[in-house]
Amino acid sequence: MQCPGCSGSLRREKIQYVEFDICCDCRGIWVSGEQFRTLAVKVAADGQIESSAKLLFKPRKVITLSADNPAARNCPKCREPMREFNYAYDSNVFLDRCEKCKGIWLDPNEIIDIAAHIQYNPKIDAIGKGLVDGDRAAEEDLEWYELLLQAAFVLARVVIFRR
Repeated sequence: MQCPGCSGSLRREKIQYVEFDICCDCRGIWVSGEQFRTLAVKVAADGQIESSAKLLFKPRKVITLSADNPAARNCPKCREPMREFNYAYDSNVFLDRCEKCKGIWLDPNEIIDIAAHIQYNPKIDAIGKGLVDGDRAAEEDLEWYELLLQAAFVLARVVIFRR
């Protein structure tokens, strides 16, 4: 098979029970759709991956979803044009997927970015928990203000209608 990124040749590799093809030149990876998640989880579990927090602050890329995009890469397996997509919708990691054979092309280091995205990060979890707790505190404050406002209306009615 030929690399869709640099036209180099792809070599079959296997990590335990996960098979994929890797470009000898640019180190891009071709993996079947069924094995993609397993490979990403394996990479996340095997190594110390840099925090995914940096992915949150990368500029977002705007993609067009037209099938006739002239810049679209061809699938190394079936030679059909692949479609670019944002992994997990909000990861800011853009991959290419073949609609026909469901294979996925990962440019060099994209597997690391995906592993960082799915890897548990206690710092990011703490930030998320703080945001949720902050929302709960704000809701409790609103409930308190609503009770005060209702009490004020009751007092106003009593004062107005007593006269």
